[in-house]
Amino acid sequence: MMKKNLILGVVLLPVLAYSQVGINTATPQKRLHVNGSLQITNELNVGGDARTAGSAGTAGQVLKSNGPGAAPTWENLAGVPNATGTVIVVNGQFIVAQEIVVQLTADYTVPAASNATFLIGNLTNEIIDNESRYFGNASANSFTIPADGVYQVTINAQLSTDSGTVPVVGIWNDTTNNWVARVNDYFTAPTGSLQTYTLLTSIPMVASSTYSFRIAPSGAATTIKYLSSGSTGSGPVTQMSLKRLR
Repeated sequence: MMKKNLILGVVLLPVLAYSQVGINTATPQKRLHVNGSLQITNELNVGGDARTAGSAGTAGQVLKSNGPGAAPTWENLAGVPNATGTVIVVNGQFIVAQEIVVQLTADYTVPAASNATFLIGNLTNEIIDNESRYFGNASANSFTIPADGVYQVTINAQLSTDSGTVPVVGIWNDTTNNWVARVNDYFTAPTGSLQTYTLLTSIPMVASSTYSFRIAPSGAATTIKYLSSGSTGSGPVTQMSLKRLR
């Protein structure tokens, strides 16, 4: 009897070793085919071989398919980077969008001039510069971008100049020497009073250029105000920002 069992085992062993096993299915499509739910009460190990245990990953990782015939791997959540900022998808990849937000730390005055642009100084309160591409001091500023794309520009600037002039505030391409985003308007307030200029737009920008925040005073000395003040208090009023959209 034992001899018969031994012979039967020898015959069945290759069949079991190379056959496909189905649970709740009579036609398994893989070595193990489960037609139903699966409960795992401990770790799930992937990869490895006959001598090495597979990896259980680390807390917070997700399982990523590597295609047919390859073991899946544990990856950080959706490939999201760790930098501070807004996550966007560009060409199927998660990236943190470049953002620059800066404010004046003191009033800045430029002299009377026509057909001339001036770098805006005192833009030194860096709220965010997550790519470390912005430079600003008491007399100048500049920045670059890491990749060609479309960027949102938001500028809010409170000016004081002569009534009837037409000052311009915006972003200047230092490489090609031209405005790429700007707002201009007649200064209708009385001379020496205050008027706010606001720009909200989106523009294409290129990594091969250097840019700067500038002002063109239109023939009269012009001051960009640091604070909006009143009898009940004051707060920052001039802010320049840039954010990548795609």
